[in-house]
Amino acid sequence: MNPSSALLVENFDRFLAAFEKYCPFKRPEQIEGHRSTIMRRRQLGSAVAAIHDQQFVDDLYRTLGAWGIGSRASRLVPLNAFGAALRAVEASIASLESRTLEEASRDPQALAYLWSLISSLAIVENDARLVAGTKALHHILPDLVVPMDRAYPQVFFGWQNPKFQYGQHDCFRDAHEVFGEVARAIDLSRYVGRSSWSTSRMKVVDNAVVGAICSLKEGAD
Repeated sequence: MNPSSALLVENFDRFLAAFEKYCPFKRPEQIEGHRSTIMRRRQLGSAVAAIHDQQFVDDLYRTLGAWGIGSRASRLVPLNAFGAALRAVEASIASLESRTLEEASRDPQALAYLWSLISSLAIVENDARLVAGTKALHHILPDLVVPMDRAYPQVFFGWQNPKFQYGQHDCFRDAHEVFGEVARAIDLSRYVGRSSWSTSRMKVVDNAVVGAICSLKEGAD
């Protein structure tokens, strides 16, 4: 097992507890938007139905804004273009809908195809699309994609800024291989619903990564 995977697996409950105690996402619109988007996705029943549903698209757009996409170096396209960008990759989304990270992370071709989807998802104006792509696709394919950003996964994996900026394919592949190992080692479903942020198995993994960094910053045991 990868050392990063082993660290997460061995400390999973402790990291989740640290996430709950020190959760850095304080603004109500961050959790409310996320939960509304995930709930609408589940109501609609499929990823393809979701990207054709204006309420879901609106909810996702607001959630990404609340999650920091569209600020600093990342610039969200206008809402109409955002919806069109999602529908432009409909075929790729549909082909991945039945995949889970547990099995897809063992398939290099599946991860390559997922990366192709992320890199072609034109929802931001900038070329670096890992953060925006994984955060958006997490809500569309919640059993496959773990959301990523600079503040937590980058720090957890120890990637320097140039690697995270210019080696995003490698960062995505390495991280999702680790996340897949964690998902195969732990019954993530038993954590879903335990807290307001535990909305899916992949979000639970993300919570543990964030909790690991919170634990380090706060000096938690």
